[in-house]
Amino acid sequence: MCKWPTLPHQQAEGTIGGMKSPPLKAMIIADTHILGWREGHWLDRIRREWMMEKSFQASMTIHNPQVVFMLGDLLDEGKWCSSKEFNFHVKRFKKMFKVPSGTDVYTVAGNHDIGFHYMISDYNRRRFDKAFSTSPVQMVHIDGVTFVLLNSMAMEGDGCNLCSQAINDLEDISWELKCAKGISEGKEMPAVCNGFNKFKYSQPILLQHFPMYRPSDANCTVPDAAPLDEKYIPFREKWDCLSQEASKQLFEWINPRLIISGHTHHGCYVLHNEVTPEWTVSSFSWRNKKNPSFLLAVITGKNFEVSQCYLPNEYTIFSLYITGILIILISLLFPRRQPTVIYDEDTKLH
Repeated sequence: MCKWPTLPHQQAEGTIGGMKSPPLKAMIIADTHILGWREGHWLDRIRREWMMEKSFQASMTIHNPQVVFMLGDLLDEGKWCSSKEFNFHVKRFKKMFKVPSGTDVYTVAGNHDIGFHYMISDYNRRRFDKAFSTSPVQMVHIDGVTFVLLNSMAMEGDGCNLCSQAINDLEDISWELKCAKGISEGKEMPAVCNGFNKFKYSQPILLQHFPMYRPSDANCTVPDAAPLDEKYIPFREKWDCLSQEASKQLFEWINPRLIISGHTHHGCYVLHNEVTPEWTVSSFSWRNKKNPSFLLAVITGKNFEVSQCYLPNEYTIFSLYITGILIILISLLFPRRQPTVIYDEDTKLH
């Protein structure tokens, strides 16, 4: 029932190198929480992983996105794992969420992958970055669309090594974007711009694990928003969302046209400063959400459209299982009788 959103006809094509091209098709998921050996029952792990794998692979087959973004908390126990456990779970994750050749995958770290800021070690962070080919801050250009991917835990603002590195990288990216924009507008730019790679400017899309600062989920009205008993619980800065200070810095440095986040396990759509939309995608795991969802986005250098896609409710899946089992049992208990043929005395066999 889920389809790619459509752009207005006049906006349906972007321009790359002077040539028209169709919009980029991106799939976004978050919070898969592949279970480890400490939390959750082994049967729970098996059935949820089976359901996630089949759902993801079916979605890939049906929608065939060009790029998949995974917004953190890929693993549930990455912050505690030994090296042996971590490698085992990474291998399982990559099998479950395998993509076909030609589909790009980009990942950001979540607090369950490497820990909240207070418990992050260089070792845990580096092994995650290496396993998933990521870094605390990335800027990538895909078909004329610019994305900035951010490790949310690096925005603590306390001057730690991780935070300092992220701030330096963000300042460089801010300059790169300003230079690219100025050059595209024909402005005379400062000498510092000569040290950056040249690219066609596109107002960036920000992808991260934590949402931008918001007081709570009270204003979230999408179908998979938090239930009423959770919607009005105040968010804790640097725990449930980025701090106000970090959010303000990102708006100033990156000036994103769209923000996509995860972490809360519930869906949300908010508009920051009445200008910049943010989508929070709910958890992809039935362990965290009875009706998981993901996002499909079509994007050009200037425009975008986003739609939510809902996986079956877990109660629906169980109902189908139970119905199927009952049909099988009834078929075994009451086997179909073989038809009998009655011949009368005049019947002759040839």
